[in-house]
Amino acid sequence: MTWNFLTGLFAIIIGVVYGWQAWRLPRAMFGDPTGHIVYPVILGIAMAVLGLGLMVKEIIVKGPRNPKDSPKFGKLTRHGREIAMAIGASLVYALAFEPIGYVFSTMLYLGAVLFIVNGKARVLRSVLVAVLFSVGVYVLFSVLLGIQLPRMPILDI
Repeated sequence: MTWNFLTGLFAIIIGVVYGWQAWRLPRAMFGDPTGHIVYPVILGIAMAVLGLGLMVKEIIVKGPRNPKDSPKFGKLTRHGREIAMAIGASLVYALAFEPIGYVFSTMLYLGAVLFIVNGKARVLRSVLVAVLFSVGVYVLFSVLLGIQLPRMPILDI
């Protein structure tokens, strides 16, 4: 069993669950009753099909396998730690999104991910990008386009 096989299996599971949950979304009261459901269902199907393709490719490929392709569970590599930290930051972002609002949660999330990717050497640039992106997107959507984003209860905005 290789990492590609496991990734394909994971993609199939996520794609099927995502597509099924998208199909269960409530139907629209007016207009096309399934209009807002079509794209998420297509996305779930595509993810499952691509995962299946990855698994089939790994099963069909013959010949000597590189030992590095086999998963080794236990000690995390540098990339494994970065992925684990990014997943942790994503979970914190999802939990913090409503309580502290879009701007602060996105600022913290983007700052954390940029810090993970860039390290200590570019921390000032990471903070600057996180602040400018979060505020810029909030102004674009909330002020200019009138699309509601989660408010900032701390500042009552």
